[in-house]
Amino acid sequence: MKKYDVIVVGGGNAGLSAAVTTAKEGLKTLLIERNPLPGGCATSFRRGRFEFEVSLHEMSNVGTKEQNGSLRRLLESYGVDIDWVIEETAFHVRAGGENGYDIVMPSGKEAFCDAMERAVPGSRESVEAALKIEDKISEAVAYLSKGKPDQNVLVKDYPDFLRATAYSLDECLDALGMPKKAQNIFKTYWPYLGGKTDEIDFAHYVMMLKRYISYYPAMPRMRSHELSLAVEKAIRDNGGEIRYNSEVTEVLFEGEKACGVKIGDEAIYADSIVLNCFPEVAYKTLIPKEHVPSEGVKLINARSTGFLFFTVYLGLNRSAEELGIEDYSLFLYDTPDSIEQFESTERTKAEMLISNCVNKVMDDASPEGSSILFLTCLLSEDAWGEVKPEDYKKTKNRIAKKMIETFEAKTGISIMPHIEEIAVSAPPTFARYLNTPNGTPYGYTLKPWDTMMSRIMNSKGENLTEGLYFVGAHSERACGYSPTYSNGNSVGMRIVREAKNGKS
Repeated sequence: MKKYDVIVVGGGNAGLSAAVTTAKEGLKTLLIERNPLPGGCATSFRRGRFEFEVSLHEMSNVGTKEQNGSLRRLLESYGVDIDWVIEETAFHVRAGGENGYDIVMPSGKEAFCDAMERAVPGSRESVEAALKIEDKISEAVAYLSKGKPDQNVLVKDYPDFLRATAYSLDECLDALGMPKKAQNIFKTYWPYLGGKTDEIDFAHYVMMLKRYISYYPAMPRMRSHELSLAVEKAIRDNGGEIRYNSEVTEVLFEGEKACGVKIGDEAIYADSIVLNCFPEVAYKTLIPKEHVPSEGVKLINARSTGFLFFTVYLGLNRSAEELGIEDYSLFLYDTPDSIEQFESTERTKAEMLISNCVNKVMDDASPEGSSILFLTCLLSEDAWGEVKPEDYKKTKNRIAKKMIETFEAKTGISIMPHIEEIAVSAPPTFARYLNTPNGTPYGYTLKPWDTMMSRIMNSKGENLTEGLYFVGAHSERACGYSPTYSNGNSVGMRIVREAKNGKS
C-alpha cells in the first residue's frame, strides 16, 4: 500500500502553496486536482486570438527585486522565479452622484499621500497616520503567525494592533480625523475584501491597501498560468507528485482521524489531508456523515459566503490607445459612499463596475492593434438567488449588456462596435469550475466577530478533525489571491512542525 505524508486535494493557489511547502520540507506529498491544469482562479482561457484571465488580474505584496514584498519572498523561497510586471498606479476611481470625484491614485507611500493631499487639502496627516499604524499591525501579524501568541506580549508590544482590530475601518478613519472625501477615496479597494466598511476591521483593510501602495499591483508577464505552472514545477522538483483529471470522492477515516482519500475505487493514504475547498463542500460531498464535526457545521451556518462575480471578457479590435482607454484598473461607482456602493451589490443592475485593461501594463497582452478589457461587477448571494433557471440566459445577457453600456456611459469610451470576442461568466459559470458555494471566488463575508485577525488567532481552533486541514480564501487569511499563498504556506508549515514533533 502506497502511503504519503501529505495529500493535498485541490490545486488552486492555496493548495499549490501548501503542497510545495510540505514537499520542500521533505514530506512525501501528493497533490490531486480534478481539472487538467492547476491554478483555480489563477488560470486563463482562449477565445479566438485572445487569452482571458479567469479571475486573477493582479496580485499585491510582490514588489520589485530591490524592494520585495512578502509574496515575492515566499515564492522565491519555493524556488519559483516569476517575470513580474509592475503597475505603478494603485487605482483610478470615478464616483458619481453628490460630492463625486474622479481621481488617479499612484502607488508609493509618498506619492499616494501627495495625491490625497491635492485631492483633499488637509488630509495628509490623517492618511500618513493610518499607514503608519499598519507598520505595527504587520509586526503583530508576523508574531501571531508563529503560533501560540502570548496575550501579555500582545498588550505590551502591540497595543496599536489590539486597538485597530477592535474597531471597523469607518470607526478608525473617523477617530483619525480623516476628512470624509479622503475616507471615501481611501476605501476604494473595499470590494477586494468584500465587506461593508463599517464591519471590515481597520487592521485588515489597511494591511491590504498598504501592500498595494508600497509594493505595487503586479502580474506575471506570461499571465497567471506562469505562476501556477512555476509552483507546480517546484512541487515536482522537491519530490512531490501531482495527479490531474482525478476527482476525490471521499475522505477516509481510521477511527476519528482522517487517513486518506478515494478516487473512484482507489484508496490513497496519508498522515495529513489538506482540502483546498470550502468546509461545507467537504461536509456535503467528501466526508462521511458520521465524521462531520457538529462545531464545524455551526461555524459555517453562522457565516455567509462572499460576493459572487459577474465578469464580461472583451476582445476588442482596436488598441487601448485608439479606444482612449487610459487605465489598467478603474473603479466606477454611482456614489462616493462606500455603504451605498456595497448595497448596490444586492441588485442585478450593474451599478458599480471594476474594469481592467491588461494592455495598459503589457502592450503585448493581445495581438497588435487589439486590446483586452475585463468588466466585473459584484453581486450578493441574495441578488443572484432571485434569478430563476428559466430566466438565466435572458438575465445573463441583460446584465452583460448593461455592464458594457455602463462602462461606455461613465467613461465616454465606445467599445460596443469594436467587440471581436466576448465571453460572459455568471456565478453558475464560476461554480462549475471552482466548485465553491454559488461560485464565489471569495471566502466567507468578513464580520466584526469573524475578522482575519480573529481567524489567525484561532486558526488551530478551526482544525476540528484530526489529520484534516482546510486552505483557501475562506480560511484564516480570508479573501484575496495573495493571502491564499500565505494561508497554504502557514498550514503547510503547521503540518511540518507537527510531523517533526511526532504528532501526525
